[in-house]
Amino acid sequence: MSSTPRTIIIGGGFAGLAAAVRIAEAGREVLVLEATKAGGGRSRSFHDKVTGREIDNGQHLLMGCYRETLAFLRSIGAPAGSIDFQRNLALTMVKPGGGLIELNCPALPAPLHLAAGLLRMRGLGLLHRASALRAGLLLRGEVERPDDNETCDAWLRRLGQTRAIRAAFWEPLIWAVLNDDPLVASAAMLIAVIERAFMTTRDASALGVPRKPLSDIYVDRSVEWIRDRGGEVRFAASARALDLDSDGRIRGVTLKSGETLAATEVITAIPPHALLELLPTAAREHLVFRDVARLESSPIVNLWVTLAKPLLDRPFVGLVASPLHWLWDRDRIEAGRARPPATNDHLLSVTISGARSFVHDQPAALRELFLGEVARFFPKAKPEIKAFRVVKEKRATISHAAGTYQRRPETVSPIPGLLLAGDWVRTGIPATIESAVQSGHDAAAHALTR
Repeated sequence: MSSTPRTIIIGGGFAGLAAAVRIAEAGREVLVLEATKAGGGRSRSFHDKVTGREIDNGQHLLMGCYRETLAFLRSIGAPAGSIDFQRNLALTMVKPGGGLIELNCPALPAPLHLAAGLLRMRGLGLLHRASALRAGLLLRGEVERPDDNETCDAWLRRLGQTRAIRAAFWEPLIWAVLNDDPLVASAAMLIAVIERAFMTTRDASALGVPRKPLSDIYVDRSVEWIRDRGGEVRFAASARALDLDSDGRIRGVTLKSGETLAATEVITAIPPHALLELLPTAAREHLVFRDVARLESSPIVNLWVTLAKPLLDRPFVGLVASPLHWLWDRDRIEAGRARPPATNDHLLSVTISGARSFVHDQPAALRELFLGEVARFFPKAKPEIKAFRVVKEKRATISHAAGTYQRRPETVSPIPGLLLAGDWVRTGIPATIESAVQSGHDAAAHALTR
């Protein structure tokens, strides 16, 4: 085996790069192995020939409570304007027929800002707003006793939430942060988000939309930052196996090229199925890894639609009780960036979360779905589609079904020298960008104390 840096990190997405930056920042040698040619994992950008634009694999959203993510972006010198954060939480939901429901939270301390915003939501009757306020007043007690076996649907019923307030506020939030159906998703995971976003400071609940492709914001900058400090990042370097010594400890990594790299410490920052493929057969029988094998995935389907005229009059909206959950006007979001030369095209991004019913559909069927929903929610619009691109992430996140949180593994694995990172490990929050970065920082902290 060739001699290598002390810590090897497998995976060049948010989790792996965040871990590498922390380790390099501490003056330790680090090697990042990334299977693809560009990195970014499930939060990546690429040049799309259909739209002619640099696009993300899907529209990603941050919140002011993403403390680990924001600290990571500051560390690598990401420009402050690369994420457009709201001053106060504001959401617009469109009802069938085109009516609007608008949430605008005032500049009050948390959680009063949310309670006041829910109480004065425009487009909903007093009964529904009072229902939401009741839930807001009960949140403090709910945070103190979350139950992972309770579904979001059961939780909302217990809190007496009306059908209308569920469709206008709670269910869009659940689809967005849990990527799963409220009928099966864990209320405890939703409450974990509510606690961080709505129970600490008003700024924590503000939404942040990336104005640039994600790879520009964090992948390229992280790689440059790591290399400038003596670390190494290898692209198109796919790991084949984790190598263990006779005592069951990590002794290195074998690449698919046949190269072997010695290491007494490895951080894996890859999805569950990829981790299991690297483990020796005997190691997979450990109870921890048997639980990992039981984790299921939840897909996201993203539609990138080039229109002759803009559909929206604001950066993004949600749709009430629609299979299309969120619509994003990329030209408004990227305001100030040059458009493709000699064109007047308008790029719309459409998010379908928990897309089990649509992940196997052909583009033609998804195009018809899009046109049907536009006719239902924007009856005056006559969209002219100039290009239509479908991006499917079949394993976008793990499923956050009620009762499954304990299957997520801790950072320190049963194999000595192996640390686990990724949005799906046990971070206390759902599988989001923040969970990925937090897991990377947690793994780095353990590595640095060894």
